[in-house]
Amino acid sequence: MSGGYALFQPDLPPANGTRVLVHAFGQLQFAVVMGGSLITEDGECIEGDALDEVDVMGVVTFFINGAAAFTNDNPVM
Repeated sequence: MSGGYALFQPDLPPANGTRVLVHAFGQLQFAVVMGGSLITEDGECIEGDALDEVDVMGVVTFFINGAAAFTNDNPVM
């Protein structure tokens, strides 16, 4: 996601299927919890020992897109 904001709740425990904000391998990224693994936005699966390198920042509750996210291909009205 670019050009917007993500609101996340750090005290909410992640459940299966929820989107989370993670700090992994030196960068912030979004992932979806799938069982005992995380699936990142680019389709990579983080599981097993690699999860030791991941810090879950919190569960994403809302995305807020900026007005620039709307183009002629995505009209407001």
